[in-house]
Amino acid sequence: MTALPDAEILTRGSQLSRGRKFDAAELRLMLLWLLQQSPGHGYELARHLRELSHGYYAPSPGALYPALAQLESGGLLRSETSGKRRTHHITAAGIEQLQQQREQADTLLAILRHAGRRMLWVQQASLDQAAATAATGWLPEYVEARRALKSALLALEDADHDAQRRIIDVLQHAIAELAAMHRNTAAP
Repeated sequence: MTALPDAEILTRGSQLSRGRKFDAAELRLMLLWLLQQSPGHGYELARHLRELSHGYYAPSPGALYPALAQLESGGLLRSETSGKRRTHHITAAGIEQLQQQREQADTLLAILRHAGRRMLWVQQASLDQAAATAATGWLPEYVEARRALKSALLALEDADHDAQRRIIDVLQHAIAELAAMHRNTAAP
């Protein structure tokens, strides 16, 4: 059974607190996604990423501007200068590239949003869980259930093969139910 894309989002979102958040190729893909929404200059693009992540991630100028230059040299965006600002526009080739990597782009943006919400939850919940729920949309019971699942799996880390098979059955059943929920909420 294949894992939900959300599983990658949760795993990757939990790991973003250490080291580099996204590699250069991932940043370029997120920039294409943003530019498909609307043209923008570098500061606007960084601000949009910061807003999507609730302040968690904004690429440094040292990462952002080389990524934009690579996209432009690859013909995936074009830039026009007005005063001191360069406004970037996605090209037809950029749209095609984004369409080819749509699933990866959507996953990256979901990872970004999840990491930001997670950080926001931690900040708010230490003061007031109701404020954390209002800020993130996550119920305290939801956060606790996820934490309890991780703890239960860690406690069974040394389980024998029979126990591992029972764990697999439980998890596959839960995954199937969650996948059905995901399909039902994602349907138009």
